[in-house]
Amino acid sequence: MIERITLPGEIDGHGFLEMYLRECIYLNTDSDLWCILPKPYEYADIGQERIDPSNVRPTAKYVLRSNLAIIESLDKELLKQGIDIFDLKGVVKIDDNNYICPPILELWKEEPYNGIHVVVDGAHRLYIARKRGIKVNCVIISGEISSMLPVLPLSGWHEVVEQDAVPKDKRNYHPGIPAHWNPHELYRQRFHGSKGPRIASNTTNI
Repeated sequence: MIERITLPGEIDGHGFLEMYLRECIYLNTDSDLWCILPKPYEYADIGQERIDPSNVRPTAKYVLRSNLAIIESLDKELLKQGIDIFDLKGVVKIDDNNYICPPILELWKEEPYNGIHVVVDGAHRLYIARKRGIKVNCVIISGEISSMLPVLPLSGWHEVVEQDAVPKDKRNYHPGIPAHWNPHELYRQRFHGSKGPRIASNTTNI
């Protein structure tokens, strides 16, 4: 049964989603210390805004055709029940194992980025929205984020290629990652609806 996850008294669930981002998102580290490391968004500024996806910067060099098809199908099915996946305010439970929330962006104000919106989660939805020419309601996180993302933003969507499998060259990693950390350990743990960091296959770029 499809339902919105909300706090008492809420309608759209934005309060629940903000609480979840602050209190339940940790780093993706395999270390036993994960629970005592700073939560990335605990003290950050968290808001929502309808964004033109052409104005955000992706971090992955690919989107999967299979995932694009899933998003297209999910959009049609949820619209029948009055839920627009491009205008979500909170978390929607699709079934016991599947959830979806708005795309997550970080606002990077420091040099040399100067206020760009960087995709953390939701690239496939943003990719489709850009092709349709529509805006998407997104969560915007800025301010006191406790740890950097391990990847660098691309210069634009023209660098993103539709693929049938995860390519080996999938992201540009930050050169400042401490030597004792693997890049995936600086990702945020999975958001509702996210599959987390994807493993490259043996296929080459198309």
